[in-house]
Amino acid sequence: MSSNKKGGDERFLRVQKDPRFWEMPERERKIDKRFQSMFHDKRFTEKYTVNKRGRPINQTSTEDLKHFYNVSSSEDEDDDEEGVKSKKKKEVKEELVKVEIEVKVEKEVKVEKEVKEELVKVEIEVKVEKEVKVEKEVKVEIEVKEELVKVEIEVKVEKEVKVKVEKEVKESKDVKAEGPPSERGVRVIEEDELVRYTAAEKTFAVRKGLPVYLLAASICQGVEEQIPHLTAAYVHPDTFLARSLEQHAWKFDRVTGEALVVVHIGTDDVASGLSPAAIVGQMEALIDRIQHGHAEPLYVAVCSILPRLVDNQRTMGTVRDTNRRFHELCRRKKDTIHLPTGKLFLHHRQIIQNYFTGDGVHLNVEGKKVLFNYLKTFLWHFCKHS
Repeated sequence: MSSNKKGGDERFLRVQKDPRFWEMPERERKIDKRFQSMFHDKRFTEKYTVNKRGRPINQTSTEDLKHFYNVSSSEDEDDDEEGVKSKKKKEVKEELVKVEIEVKVEKEVKVEKEVKEELVKVEIEVKVEKEVKVEKEVKVEIEVKEELVKVEIEVKVEKEVKVKVEKEVKESKDVKAEGPPSERGVRVIEEDELVRYTAAEKTFAVRKGLPVYLLAASICQGVEEQIPHLTAAYVHPDTFLARSLEQHAWKFDRVTGEALVVVHIGTDDVASGLSPAAIVGQMEALIDRIQHGHAEPLYVAVCSILPRLVDNQRTMGTVRDTNRRFHELCRRKKDTIHLPTGKLFLHHRQIIQNYFTGDGVHLNVEGKKVLFNYLKTFLWHFCKHS
């Protein structure tokens, strides 16, 4: 019954004014905030198990209220604000969770990277340590092998030296017993106390075992070890004939009796550029000074000037011409003999390089051995010095 109808039975007028009997309006009504709790409060909630036709359902009175009522706009706005807030809160939470996850992942990645770098570093250190260890082992092994090779070489050299010494001792015994063969063109006649030595058409009657002196340059260093029976050896490095005449010839003034002086000087005179005539003139002056004032013979043996690897064509010509003039000088001078030691260091007119040191000036051990053995052979035949 509509509330706006007029007239009718007075008995029912009250019904017209009572809203309980009014028809529901067609337009929807909104519920303000005051009644908003009816949608949430459990006191307004009633659960249905069957519908009006007796069919089982699962429904509450809240759903009917939402169906029949519409909340006010302010409520919608609050719900919207709450929804926005909750949504923002949810987004913030999700962002925080995302950030935490990213931070966690970043930390894990960083830790994993650090762990990998540490592992790589450890692997490199282990590898380097292994390589160093292997290198040390190889080095030690090489050193051991080199030491073994060195020891073997030393043992081999020692054996060779021993065999060589034994051979030299045996040869020296044979020399003492029989004597070395004489040089070509030399004739030796041994008498009771004398030795008649003939060379270059000159004969020397020499007393056996007479004193022997040596006046030489640095080329004869070490001669005392090879010829121990020398009375005296005056070896002066870098000396010249003129210097020996002024500074060393006086030493032979103290010699008494018969004696032999071996002179081996002249190499530095050739190197200084002197002519063969000048060198021979100075040698003759030195011989005269040595023999001056002696009643008994003071024999002088003049050694040839040795060719050297450093000689050029000019100096080689000077050496050959000087040695030829030495030979002629000794043939005409009394009590003087020429020793052709230069031939010992030539083979087919070529210098034997194996007899010289690396500088091409001085004799090496082998070269000195050749020279000193020649002098020992000469002394054996000339005056029977063993």
